[in-house]
Amino acid sequence: MSRTEPSLEEIAAALTELLRTEEIATLAVLDDGGSPSASAMHIAADGLRVYMHTFAQTRKRSEMVADDRVSYVVSHLPSGGYDERFETRSLQVKGRATLVVEPDEIALAARLSREQFPWAADSGLFENVRGPEEGQQAFFRIDPVQAVWADHRVGLMWRTVLDFSTDGRSLTAVHPYKELFLPSD
Repeated sequence: MSRTEPSLEEIAAALTELLRTEEIATLAVLDDGGSPSASAMHIAADGLRVYMHTFAQTRKRSEMVADDRVSYVVSHLPSGGYDERFETRSLQVKGRATLVVEPDEIALAARLSREQFPWAADSGLFENVRGPEEGQQAFFRIDPVQAVWADHRVGLMWRTVLDFSTDGRSLTAVHPYKELFLPSD
């Protein structure tokens, strides 16, 4: 039986929904020698872009400032395990991290974080966030460049490669996953 491939718009909507409902992603950054390291991070989504919060004195902050190339993965793994395997989906993003310095964008990242994380609304953690050089906290915006989207609702092991606009705000192209393995000219 053939399956119906989702449209660009349907994939964009599914990505936006995943990024707004899943709270934790794994972020990989590169050190000055090119070695990766990974951290579990809270994400707050603004469409297809995400914000991640860290503190002033962290390895990942220093490494993202030095090299903006990052990767993250966020997944929906249903609580029913194997019986719900056709609900599993994940997004593996290669992107660019930008330290957020403008007060309006800092306020947006803090507001999105309070809205997306139920515990954050009462914690006060995002109430008085200042610029990254003025306090102990910092937000990074991650703009997607390319991604792999796996959605078992389409079909078990269904995956596709995604390209994004330069600003990371929109999905611009979908490519078959198998193209990743074709010889380059």
